Amino acid sequence: MDILPDGFFGIIGLFIGSFLNVCIYRIPRKESLVWPGSHCPGCGRPLKVIDLVPVLSYLFLRGKCRTCGARISPRYPIVELITGAAFFWSAQSAGGDVAVFAGNILLLSGLIVITFIDLDHWIIPDKVVFPLAAAGFIISWIRGMPAEAAMGAALGFFGFYAIAIIGTVLMKKEAMGGGDIKLAGMLGCFMGWKLLLTALFLSFLIGSIVSLPMLLRRKRGARDPIPFGPMMAAGAALALIKGGEILSWYGDFIAGAILPK
Repeated sequence: MDILPDGFFGIIGLFIGSFLNVCIYRIPRKESLVWPGSHCPGCGRPLKVIDLVPVLSYLFLRGKCRTCGARISPRYPIVELITGAAFFWSAQSAGGDVAVFAGNILLLSGLIVITFIDLDHWIIPDKVVFPLAAAGFIISWIRGMPAEAAMGAALGFFGFYAIAIIGTVLMKKEAMGGGDIKLAGMLGCFMGWKLLLTALFLSFLIGSIVSLPMLLRRKRGARDPIPFGPMMAAGAALALIKGGEILSWYGDFIAGAILPK
């Protein structure tokens, strides 16, 4: 990996982002990811190679289908750019370690897919979570950290399962979906228990920040559900990128609060 510049992996990420867009659109509809090929959802016209260049094709076509003029969602280039940035960061931060790089891009790519599917359909598909969990275990084993992965998976799954039961009893309605519980377990496979705790703390913090304006404007009530998968994805991504610094800051903060000056 040290031979290739980080920007090369960023460009690869742009093209992977195009595939993630296919996953986001087709997986909830239970469509094949392979057949048929990429086509316009409006008129069904198969897309040519020139229509599939990440970001640039969208700009060249001005966000419209070449044939029918149907509007193309700006989400497509956004997903491509986010994925490109994720690959660039992963290459830059991996230090030449292929296993670390592979784990980071798999996790971040999966979180991108989960985020947009959950926003659109309020589901976190098992077809995404279970293969990622298996990949997380394998990569953790390669890195010599299978015990941390197992502890993280158990903490995430059973911890969220307990929260779901307690919340359901208190609110007298389902407090957390099964997809969120499985997602927490999957995150533990990649992150281990320490980084997972940071990710979950950030997830609830982000959820509170997002929900508060809605409550103040009375767009939602305190008992109204919101998709929590995107909050978990954002918290996990932030923990993955800045988790070490966050844990160090928190440790210094606690030490400064407890120990005498």
